Amino acid sequence: MLAQVRLLNFRNYDSCQVRFAPGMNFLLGDNGQGKTNILEAVYYLALLRSFRTNMINDLCQWPQDSFVLHGLLESPPNPPETLAVSYGSERRLLINNTPVYRASDFINRFLCVTFIPQDLELICGPPARRRRFLDIAISQLDAGYLRHLQAFYEALKSRNAMLKQPDKYPPATIRAYDQVLVKHTAAIELARRRFAASMDDILVDKSRQLFDEQHLITLKYLSRLGFYLESCEGDEEELSKAYSQGLQHSFERDLKNGSTSCGPHRAELSCLLDQKQLQKFGSQGEMRMASLAMRFALLDLIRSQRNPDDVVILVDDVIGELDEQRRANFIAELNKSGQILFACTRIPREFTAAAKVLKIRGGKIED
Repeated sequence: MLAQVRLLNFRNYDSCQVRFAPGMNFLLGDNGQGKTNILEAVYYLALLRSFRTNMINDLCQWPQDSFVLHGLLESPPNPPETLAVSYGSERRLLINNTPVYRASDFINRFLCVTFIPQDLELICGPPARRRRFLDIAISQLDAGYLRHLQAFYEALKSRNAMLKQPDKYPPATIRAYDQVLVKHTAAIELARRRFAASMDDILVDKSRQLFDEQHLITLKYLSRLGFYLESCEGDEEELSKAYSQGLQHSFERDLKNGSTSCGPHRAELSCLLDQKQLQKFGSQGEMRMASLAMRFALLDLIRSQRNPDDVVILVDDVIGELDEQRRANFIAELNKSGQILFACTRIPREFTAAAKVLKIRGGKIED
């Protein structure tokens, strides 16, 4: 359980310390007071990234050029664990006051599942948004996946840099990176395929709970190991062979375009409602409910493989667009969860259980 966070020079907080309780924690306040910033700080402690921006400097309180985050994890009978990350001229990571030098050793000391307005992009956003969802989710369940992903993108970056300078690098030198790409792609594709299949199974149940008996949400993972997006089949050896051939066949085109055209970085995760692609044919309400269903499916999958006490759910006022029945379905699902941090302007009337309420105003917090 996340027992405490402390923020220094983060967003609109110059200095702030807040303790959380097990179960429901409401972050209550008007718009623009700093509720989402607390959620963002918690997410950053878990994953070393923001769910709102890729610009790290945006997280620093103006006009500062650095920030510090501290977290305290409590999970009896295990001893408490402290986390700290500071960002300035360099990034420093600490676990129990001991320096950590690799991000992969720091992230996922606790897990986060978000329910935020940006989740709509899981359905209607660009493919890169869904690949990011895949990679973060699988990394939370499999530390080895992150290492394969990092190695793949390092090799991809080097190959693309050489493809942009064909006069400087001969084809044999560029193709030397193909072996590295193939090696890690097979592991990435197999992990993504297993993940998508597990999510698809859980979504059968979530469809009934969040829609009704007549509708079914399904996921389809499409690889791009060659020229086209297609279903990912075969074992590790077959995938490696298919991707190796794809790289060979596309080499002249890659050389012309200065980038690698096939691989996991071009894959797609398609969400369908009753076998129709939601991105093209779904209503706004259907896409919103499908994004919530995907998050609940991920939450179930994580809880089946990890200690539920290690999971923190972050909710940022996502129920405003839902009709009464869908709000009730969402709240019923959420009430099954463990620790929840729920940012809102007022407490939804559907919540009746005991909860901790933190009032936020202008970067200050009151119990």
